[in-house]
Amino acid sequence: MITEKRAKARPEKGVEDLLLHLGEDLSRPGVANTPRRFVKAMEELTRGLREPPPEVVFFPLEYEAQVGPVVIENISAVSVCEHHLLPILLRVSVAYIPGDGVPGLSKVIKLVKWAAARPIMQERFTEWLADLLMERLRARAVKVRVCGVHMCSFIRGARDEHHNMVTEARRGDIDVRLSCRRPLSCR
Repeated sequence: MITEKRAKARPEKGVEDLLLHLGEDLSRPGVANTPRRFVKAMEELTRGLREPPPEVVFFPLEYEAQVGPVVIENISAVSVCEHHLLPILLRVSVAYIPGDGVPGLSKVIKLVKWAAARPIMQERFTEWLADLLMERLRARAVKVRVCGVHMCSFIRGARDEHHNMVTEARRGDIDVRLSCRRPLSCR
C-alpha cells in the first residue's frame, strides 16, 4: 500500500523531469499520461515490497512413507533490475522435500511471483528465494533454479537478445536436476 507521505511526494513529477531531460515534449498527446502510467507500472512491478507474502496452506501427509522431492518447473515471473530498474523476465523452477505437510501448488507459485516483484540482483535473489521457500514451505530441503533475461543487457549495454542468466541455490540434502525454459523463446 502506498502511504500518504509517499503519495504526496508526487513521483509523476520525477518522471516528467526525466522525460524533459530526454528531450520529450510533455504536451504531446502520446506522453500526456505517461508519468502516471509509468508510476503505476513500477508500483505493480515492485508490489512485493509493500504486500505481505501469500499465506501458504498445507495439506497433511496421509501416509508414513517418505515424500519427495516435489518439482515445479517453469514458473513465470517478472522482476526489475536493481541497477537500472529495467524488467527481468524470469522462469523459476523449484524442488522441495515436504516436511510435515504438503503446501498447495498455487501457493508455491504465488510465493515465487511475490518474491520476484521487487528490484533484484538475480544472484542474491536466488539465494534469498531458497531461504524463503525453505521457511515458508516448512521443507526438509529446497533447490531453486532461476533463468532470467535481463532487459538491461538485452536492449542496452551488451545488446544481446540471446543471453539467459542461470542461477541455482540449494538448502538441505536434495539431489534433483532442474531445468527451466528461456523466458523469451519463439519455440
